[in-house]
Amino acid sequence: MRTELIEKTELDRVLELMCQILGLQEASEKVVVEIIKKVGIKGFFNNVNDLEVTDLEKKSIMALKLVIETKEEEIANREGVDTDGNKASLYR
Repeated sequence: MRTELIEKTELDRVLELMCQILGLQEASEKVVVEIIKKVGIKGFFNNVNDLEVTDLEKKSIMALKLVIETKEEEIANREGVDTDGNKASLYR
């Protein structure tokens, strides 16, 4: 058995998939993973413009953010809660 092999956590697998979907360069992938592990996914998405990645990669990340937010809103509406976790009202 090779001791240098470490089992990937669920977060590691999600980050790996996200970076593959975004088509990030290896250096950018390292930056993204490091930032997400430090500040979490919401903090990461709130500071995309500060990332040291290419403009095209920033656009891809922002597009993914929009997809996630749209899906989150759709799920929340279906479950009758708003995106802050409060019970949704039909009279907004």
